[in-house]
Amino acid sequence: MLVHAHAAELERDQVSVTRAAERLAARGAAALLVDGHETVAGDAVAAVQLPLVTMPDPVSFATVNRLVADLTLARETHVLRYGLTVHRALAELLYRGAELAALCSQMSRMSQRPVAVFDSQGQLAALEQHRRTVEPAELARAFAEQAEALGTREAPAEVHPRFAEIRVGDRELACVVTPIVLGGRHDGWILLLEESDDPHPHDIAEHRVLVEQAAPIVGTEMLRLRSVQRAKEQARGDFVHGLLHGRFATLEDISARAAHYEFPVRSWFGVLIASGITLPGDADSPTRLQQIAVQVTRLLPEKERHTLAAMVGDVLVVVREVARRGTMGTPETAVTTICDYAGALQAYLSNRKDQAGRPVRVTYGRPVVGALSIPDSYREARMAHGLQQRLGLPPVCGYQELRVHAVLEDVAASRTGRSFAADILAPLRDPNVGDLESAVLAYVASGGNVNAASRDLHIHRNTMLYKLDRASRLLGMDLRQADNQFAVWLAHTLDLLANTTAEVDRVVRPV
Repeated sequence: MLVHAHAAELERDQVSVTRAAERLAARGAAALLVDGHETVAGDAVAAVQLPLVTMPDPVSFATVNRLVADLTLARETHVLRYGLTVHRALAELLYRGAELAALCSQMSRMSQRPVAVFDSQGQLAALEQHRRTVEPAELARAFAEQAEALGTREAPAEVHPRFAEIRVGDRELACVVTPIVLGGRHDGWILLLEESDDPHPHDIAEHRVLVEQAAPIVGTEMLRLRSVQRAKEQARGDFVHGLLHGRFATLEDISARAAHYEFPVRSWFGVLIASGITLPGDADSPTRLQQIAVQVTRLLPEKERHTLAAMVGDVLVVVREVARRGTMGTPETAVTTICDYAGALQAYLSNRKDQAGRPVRVTYGRPVVGALSIPDSYREARMAHGLQQRLGLPPVCGYQELRVHAVLEDVAASRTGRSFAADILAPLRDPNVGDLESAVLAYVASGGNVNAASRDLHIHRNTMLYKLDRASRLLGMDLRQADNQFAVWLAHTLDLLANTTAEVDRVVRPV
């Protein structure tokens, strides 16, 4: 706003030019024009507060208003023309299929300044500079560390460019930064670095127009790249699902798909399952879970080792190549390799910022030879996952660590095993006799110690003795004898294995 006043009006109201300049500056005026006023010594003080224009001859308000309007229109026309030039240059590149690096390079050529593009996570997506002004790693680190000062820590509330300062290494540089918002979705930031910490105002204005016009075009390219990446990851996930569920009949069928991912089909493999990274009904987006699946494949990178990962329901499944055929050494070495990766996977998932204290559990199956055998390792990992929390096993557990339970798996699936478990447990599960099963299992787990079992169940010792006596009469056996305690433990274990096996079969071999 330009304020136009007559000197006579200021004198009539007994207000000096200096005082008027102070008051108008406080209210946000752009400049003060006074006509019919001879320059005096106090005008220098007024000019410090606000740009001051004085004229000895009176000028009409209409003349001044027309002059300001012409000036404003000329400036807006210049901005519009430059904006159209920028938009045309970048849109032509986008139409020709240019990628993010080409768009960034065009912006750098037009501004003669370094230009960087960051994604919504603050990761450097592209950087272009005609002469090496900054190191990419230093710029990425500076952008992450100074996100709060730059106003880029949270999703933007204001989509217009802004002027800021960023410290890169030992230098303080001015920059123009703008968010990339397309269709209400925040996809990242464009950062244009100035040559000095005190750039010319015209350069800043020009660069504001440049990044503002570039933001939607760069956002369109980032949207395309994200769609392509999502399609690739979806195809990779379908391939992993096919490996896990045995959808390939022959090795040749697998090879046709595996060649696209450079995935070996004759190596040694192990399958791992990680749970606890999602919660039922939470707001976990497919994009976030897909990013986790991509990131875990980069853990413990080894030369010429392949890792595939995909979300299967609410768990993360990883297919890890243990060794190339003929170079494994011993099965113990393969198990150690899988165990090391399982520990690294559990530590990584537990330490993620978005984990919010959720307990992460990782299980894995035994190594297998060839891609056709991957379903076997997957089934073992699922069995270990099903028993892990029920048996109170460590957060990282392998199928071979189940020992007795692994041996009894076939017995639990047999008719004899199911009949034996039903005969022992049915009397204890009768609703009319109360909760006797938990009392008997606690007694067996404590090694026949009544006091320890009653403490575990938080009941009185006499109540515990009463329940054990009643259970003994129902079962027709004295539970104080070790053989009978083993029979109850075996029946409970077979029943647990049968239920877990049924759950695993529904997941591994869906109808």
